[in-house]
Amino acid sequence: MSTVGRGLLGGIVGAALITGCAWEPSLSESSDRLEADAFHVLRDGAERLGGPGARPRTLSDRTAPCSGGARHTLRAELPLRPGPSPVVLVDQATGVTLGLIGDRGYRLAEPPRGKGGHRSFTMTRDGPAVTFTVRLQAGAHPTLTLDGVTPCLPG
Repeated sequence: MSTVGRGLLGGIVGAALITGCAWEPSLSESSDRLEADAFHVLRDGAERLGGPGARPRTLSDRTAPCSGGARHTLRAELPLRPGPSPVVLVDQATGVTLGLIGDRGYRLAEPPRGKGGHRSFTMTRDGPAVTFTVRLQAGAHPTLTLDGVTPCLPG
């Protein structure tokens, strides 16, 4: 093998060794992503789906130990503007929310399911890993509930 060939082979092997090491985000990186994305989705969701003065409300925001590290969870609720019918309201809120979360780099993990005035779906992203589950409910007090979670990660 020529000197140039050895150099190219060495460069390829070296690059493979360097990039082969998996980068694993820390809990703080995933937590920061979770909070930033939830903020944007809820803020923009309030503008597009909420009634006058609608504000998201954080129901829980905590970090809990798990095997091998800790997991950050967040639950927030947004009151929705009542629609002409429960089905129309849930359809509109589903489309808007899928778009808002998708724009943040998430992909659909569990497609929308439910009937009438109820629907739920899950979206996730990698690097840093975060998963959101959205539950929509029509009725007398229509709401969007957003549950976010990071995987169990080292601190």
